[in-house]
Amino acid sequence: MSCHRVTAAGGNSRVGQRITSARAAAGIRLEALDEFVSPQAVEEAVRSCGRLDRRWCASLPAGAVVYFVLAMCLHFSESYAEILRMLTDGLRGAVHAGALRVAGTSAVSKARARLGPEPLKVLFEQVRGPLTTAQSPGAFAFGRRLLMLSLDGTVLDVAPTQANAKAFGPPPGGSRKPGRHPQVKLVLLIACGTRGILGARFGPRRDNEVTLAKHLATSPTLSGGQLVLMDRAFHGHDILARITDCGADFIVRAHAHHWLPHLRELADGSFLSCVPDRASSQRQAASRFCNRRMPPGHPHGVAVRVVDADITATPEHGPPRTRPLRVITSLLDPGEAPAEQVAAVYAERWNSETSLFEAKILQRDHRRLLRSKNPDGVSQEIYGLLITHQYLQTQRARAAQTSQDPVTGQALDPDRISFTAVLRTIRRHLHYRPAAGQPLLITIVQAEALAQLIPRRPHRTRARARQAPNHRTRAPGPVPTGNVIYTITICRRDETPRVTPQPPAK
Repeated sequence: MSCHRVTAAGGNSRVGQRITSARAAAGIRLEALDEFVSPQAVEEAVRSCGRLDRRWCASLPAGAVVYFVLAMCLHFSESYAEILRMLTDGLRGAVHAGALRVAGTSAVSKARARLGPEPLKVLFEQVRGPLTTAQSPGAFAFGRRLLMLSLDGTVLDVAPTQANAKAFGPPPGGSRKPGRHPQVKLVLLIACGTRGILGARFGPRRDNEVTLAKHLATSPTLSGGQLVLMDRAFHGHDILARITDCGADFIVRAHAHHWLPHLRELADGSFLSCVPDRASSQRQAASRFCNRRMPPGHPHGVAVRVVDADITATPEHGPPRTRPLRVITSLLDPGEAPAEQVAAVYAERWNSETSLFEAKILQRDHRRLLRSKNPDGVSQEIYGLLITHQYLQTQRARAAQTSQDPVTGQALDPDRISFTAVLRTIRRHLHYRPAAGQPLLITIVQAEALAQLIPRRPHRTRARARQAPNHRTRAPGPVPTGNVIYTITICRRDETPRVTPQPPAK
């Protein structure tokens, strides 16, 4: 990639002009992200991954490409050319003087390929975290003893190129009804109170969510004092054993047909059981995941407590609905975690659904596809999406921490801070550098977020509407929405001892 040179009168100015161009290109950055992703951190990530520029003159060095990817993930609906104009907005003098040439879209694509996904991955490992404090509302459970985390997965559509189809698999649907786009499966570990990302793993759609989640259930990511909430896809022995080995606890929904031996009835209506490993379930020798808390003489596995409850939803419009709920937890003491609270805490798992909606739909401007045409570009774009989403959630959490609820006067719940308001504010102030006497960026975000607070709307419901099968069939009419009252009823077992049938021995 060649630089735009300006011929100076007298003397050899070619070398000096090259240095000026390199320095001007190195000044391409997003001032709003300097505190979150500093230029020094970007340079160190590029150097540690061996992506330093070998050319003496480059109009797009590796550090500038990192900021281009971050800006691209904040402006998904904009083209490459428009994003470059945004990045060089503060360098108009250098562009007009000829010291810097704005690269074209082809040059940007080649620069992204040279950069690769590794520097973005290093930066994500540095910025990930729960974003909580000891006073964060809605972040802790059971007397603020345990930090609530949610483990969930989703899929992302990628461009239908041959390279993406080879790396991530063909579009779903099979040969009869093939899909249009290959997909990437993404699993995230999210803090329920602030929706900060603690960890992420992604791979081809054929990868199981549990397989990706096992990589997140490690000691650096999970530790004691944390409570992981999961849906029915993660109720297996391997993932539960890995979580308990890290010292963390869990609450996971179980299938109704999942075999759980009845060991001892507890006073709150729950009962002690275990999630047996594969060897124990087949009446064979215990596996290496044997939990030492299990009483002697019982099947080997992860010691759990089973809570059976009926959830009754009484909406404003329509008849009440009652559905059974079975959750299992590693919190074995009913005095510290009563059965009704365990069933109620499980509902906090929906924070991950909200966070995935904000990242996939709102931040991406309802775009369906990732724009990258090759696997490395897809990985680079996903890490850029995670970094920018973590930055937006950081600004959202800071705005809540530095504000008070106008009604109660207590600490403001981050759920009342509009994600869309924070996103639009950051987009308008990407190059904001406060001078003397001007407010900081967090002050501007806080002012705009407080002006657009989300009203308190607890216990709201909307029944899932059946979608139209094709364009010729109209979808059902609008479903009335409104407040709903949820009632949790713990299902107690009979006082008489019950013998649980054991699986046949092989």
